[in-house]
This record gives sequence, structure tokens and C-alpha cells, in this order.
Amino acid sequence: MTYKKINKNIVFKLINKDKNAEFLETVPYKEYLDFAVVFYIVQTNDDDTLKCMVITNELMASWGIEVDALMNLSLENTPRLLGLKIRGILSTIASYTDSEELQSVAEEEDNDLPLYVATNNIAMHGAAVLLYRDLLKAFAARKKSDVYIIPCSVHELIMIPSVECPNVDPQELKNLIYHVNRNELKEDEFLSDNLYFYSVVDDEVTIVQ
Repeated sequence: MTYKKINKNIVFKLINKDKNAEFLETVPYKEYLDFAVVFYIVQTNDDDTLKCMVITNELMASWGIEVDALMNLSLENTPRLLGLKIRGILSTIASYTDSEELQSVAEEEDNDLPLYVATNNIAMHGAAVLLYRDLLKAFAARKKSDVYIIPCSVHELIMIPSVECPNVDPQELKNLIYHVNRNELKEDEFLSDNLYFYSVVDDEVTIVQ
């Protein structure tokens, strides 16, 4: 597998750094907050399903490149190959059903519930959209607001414009994240116990203390 043939198919995903320490000894990665950004090759099978292969240290070495090259490539490739989907939380829940009526009602009710689910077009490892260039800046500009970010799982995030939830208690959100991670989430889907905050002024994501 040559680098020239597959470099346009290199994408990234986010995982928890501490929980995956042993795995991270075998693969190239970049640190971001309490996450590790890891890389893999995505290709389409004959039946249009996706096939993924993790890029290991050995594979990167055989290509003669550094991890920064993987990061730069995946910043271009991931949005192009996997896309972006942002929906109201009720519409997201309704999409898992076959009820058109429920989906229609959810779309109307989403206007009153400012919780937005962000993922990619396949809803797999979609939390990586957090790294898409200018995603948060554009979303915050549209909402005219700073944004709280809840790491639901490795597959999706919830974004909450602070101006639309002026009474939100960050500690309550952190407690909710912790509870869901311990009681509702599969171990391999865990991303983080932290709550994050995007500041429009600083154009930066930080961990809420």
C-alpha cells in the first residue's frame, strides 16, 4: 500500500488519550485537549460500505513521513470524505425511527430546544468534526453566541449556544456527562468526562473547570 495511492483517503478520529494509552504506543497521533487525534485510511467496498484501516507507526515509517503530514492531509480529507451533519437533538432522535409524523413534529420542536447534534454523514466517529476548520466559528457566528460542547461519544457531539441557554449550569452539565458515560455508553464509545467551551472572542476551545 503506497502513500501516493492512498494519501487522499487519510482521515482522522478523536479518542480519549488516557483511556487509550496502550493503543497510542502503536500509532502516530496528535494531542488536542484531553483527546488523541489518530489516523486511518478509509475506502469504499464494492457494496458501498466503508472499510477502515488504522495507520500504525510502522506504516507511517514505511512512507517516510511525519505525523504533521498526516494531520494536514486529514484536515483536508475528512470533511471532504465524511462530511458534516448538524441537526436539532429531537430530529436526531426521531431519525432513528420510521415515523414521518414524529420526524415532522421533532423538526418543529427543535426550534424551542437549542441542543444541536454534530456528527459526520455516516454517524461513525463523528465527534472528529470538532476539528473541522472554522466549524465552531461559523456555528457560533450564526448563533451569535459562545458554545458549550458535550462529548456524547466518539460518534457525536452536542453543541449548546450559551445565549440560548442563559441559565445553564456547567456543573449540572458535567454531572450529566459523567452519569451518561457510566450508565448509558459502551466502553469503546467513551470520549471524555469533560465539558468544553468555545469562546468567540478567543476562537478557542477550552475544558470547563
